[in-house]
Amino acid sequence: MPKINKEVENIIDTVDIETLNSVIQGNLSNGFTITPKTLRNIGEWALDGKSQFEIAHNLELNENEWNYLIQVCPAILLVMQHCKAYADVVVAGSLFQTAIGGKKIHHKEPMKVRDYLDGKCVGEHYEIVEWDTYSEPNPLLLKYLAEHKLSE
Repeated sequence: MPKINKEVENIIDTVDIETLNSVIQGNLSNGFTITPKTLRNIGEWALDGKSQFEIAHNLELNENEWNYLIQVCPAILLVMQHCKAYADVVVAGSLFQTAIGGKKIHHKEPMKVRDYLDGKCVGEHYEIVEWDTYSEPNPLLLKYLAEHKLSE
């Protein structure tokens, strides 16, 4: 999955980490603090399709602590929203590419080759053979995309 994009980095840069940490100090377990790396991790987890519950679990926060964190730092929701939207675009693009076909696929496969000397087989060895093919269009997926208006 791709990394977080520039738009999400800009959101992360707008967060006043020092002030945020002073607000949450003592209200979250284990002396939890926010860093820009934490916000990037939240974005990457959202890109991977993780739910809010899974992200909270990764941060070792319970539901109440997670809800408190969201209240004092709504930028977390913005980061997650942008990342999930970006992931949807990537998935839709992949579905579209699969539907229309034409994607280049590179193959490598070992092939047994016989060695001849004076017309007699004296042994054999393997050589790596490489070739390219192109994926076929998937008409059922095209139909699905057309019916569900996923062209956007």
